[in-house]
Amino acid sequence: MRVLLVCDRSAGHIFPALSIANYLPKKEVYLFIPSLFFKKYIKKKGFKVLGKSLPFRNLILEGFYRFWEAVYLLLKVRPQRIIGFGGRDTFFLLLLGAFFFLDTSLYEPNICLGKTNKVLSLVVKQVYCGFDSLNVHFKKPKWVGIPLREGLRKIKKEEARRELGLSLRKPVVLVLGGSRGSSFLNDIVRRLFSILKVDIQIIHLTGEEDYSYILKFYSKIKKKCFVKSFYERMDVLYSASDFLISRAGALSLAEIVYYHLPVILIPHCKAGNHQINNAIYFEKRGAACVIFQSDSAVIQLKRAVEVFLRDRELRKKIRNNLKKINLGVSSYDFYRNIFG
Repeated sequence: MRVLLVCDRSAGHIFPALSIANYLPKKEVYLFIPSLFFKKYIKKKGFKVLGKSLPFRNLILEGFYRFWEAVYLLLKVRPQRIIGFGGRDTFFLLLLGAFFFLDTSLYEPNICLGKTNKVLSLVVKQVYCGFDSLNVHFKKPKWVGIPLREGLRKIKKEEARRELGLSLRKPVVLVLGGSRGSSFLNDIVRRLFSILKVDIQIIHLTGEEDYSYILKFYSKIKKKCFVKSFYERMDVLYSASDFLISRAGALSLAEIVYYHLPVILIPHCKAGNHQINNAIYFEKRGAACVIFQSDSAVIQLKRAVEVFLRDRELRKKIRNNLKKINLGVSSYDFYRNIFG
């Protein structure tokens, strides 16, 4: 059976698709990925990768191109099943697939449907969800969880810190801005560590765009740091950390739940508000501290970090509440939940 897995540009769209692709015969699976960065990575794994990375983000021009691209790819691949993973680049392949009566479905990892998935949910046969409380009009979604990346494991803290060159005697904060990084988060954290007097160690994944700028900043402050634009051994970073400062993407949240790590969430204020809704879901369950993106966010973040550092009972309470949330599943279970 020829399967077409349709993604947008971010890791949040691509990694769930890859979790499925790894368990399908490579000669029968096609991945639509309009990201140059991830396309190179996935081609190395031997998969057939389709989709052009456009040098512009213009809704009208993109829509015109993606429509005819979808027509061409459907005629070329002739898939028997299509699964979309969100984002506007997936729209026409799913819409036309449904129009041609192909077996179409979509996956929504967030607590609420994104704009594209909200429209497509009206025409696809099945909606799969990462959160068990996703609300979909006219359809009952099937819970499949959020796939945890392959190789994710819990490591002893001393072992993880030794690998990163960090001390066991001082606390460690992990800063995550998502797969492509977050300029806002990078800047607010830079401002935070400029004024924070506490002796703390920092692990910071910056993304490609701000890496040099942030690395230069850390070279000027008297704090032990581990700074990378991207790092594959996330199990080491999580295991070495005491708490996180993070965006609120679904895949990151599933991994935070897996490690039961106290977290300060600063959700992206756009992206269809799904990160805000994800963060509110965690806050209501006492599983995170949430700070919304604003001019005063750095002052709020400083207070939150200071509270996290001195209040062990609060961190313990958040860990216990994280244990009550059901999100992450193994990539094999994710595949079985969909292809069962």
